[in-house]
Amino acid sequence: MEEARTRYTRGLKLYEEGNTVAARVEFERAYELAPTYRILYNIGLCYKKTNDYVEALRAFERYLTDGGDEIPEERRNAVNKEIQDLRPNIATVTITTNVPGATITVDDVAVGQTPITHKILVNPGRRRIAATKTGTFPATKSVVFAGSDVELVSLEMVALPKTEGEREREPRSVPWAAWAVTGALAAGAGVMGILALKANSDQDDTVGRAGATRSEIDSARSKTKTFSVLADVFTGSAVVAGGISLYLTLHKSEKSDAQTAARVTPGGVSLVGRF
Repeated sequence: MEEARTRYTRGLKLYEEGNTVAARVEFERAYELAPTYRILYNIGLCYKKTNDYVEALRAFERYLTDGGDEIPEERRNAVNKEIQDLRPNIATVTITTNVPGATITVDDVAVGQTPITHKILVNPGRRRIAATKTGTFPATKSVVFAGSDVELVSLEMVALPKTEGEREREPRSVPWAAWAVTGALAAGAGVMGILALKANSDQDDTVGRAGATRSEIDSARSKTKTFSVLADVFTGSAVVAGGISLYLTLHKSEKSDAQTAARVTPGGVSLVGRF
């Protein structure tokens, strides 16, 4: 409290000497040490004298709110008159960006993060409005405001190019179509294998059966051979398709412009497309 009183007294002296900026700093420091609504009036006067109408308006409005019924009616009317005089000197601006979560600053002072739904008060003159966010280039506009202006400022932000390390950390896209073909071929190989085993069993039964004709034996052997060949074809195709699927999974193009497909043919599977 003692330091707050010292700074408040120092602020009054500086204000009388015409050093308004230094006086405001002392008043604000005194308010931090011992918050009382009375100091807000002095702070508002200092801001007004240095033509910072926005901060003066905020200080006066907070003075009335915090002071409440303790403020004499004559002083309340005087402060309301100050507020009425300040408002025409202040412009309002709505700021939007194409990226949510961007930090918005006005003259390097943060005013919020997008999306900002309320209008922002700005002093007349040239104001530097900027938007920043990690992973994007900063967007900046310099706008000249006059008192009572109502403006809309839109900032377009562009993503920074990704580094090699960031690209490597990106999840790889899985070529599901190629893996589906691999699965289908593997299933076909299993089915053909089972049919080949059954055909071989039928062949043994036919050969060992008394009275079996030559034609029946040849038919059974042909059936066994056919299913065996198909099982080998499907197995080989499944192995090739699996290798292709694994390759595509591990070496998928980062640009996602490679058009590939696995084509099944009677003799196996082939990879077609462009890179």
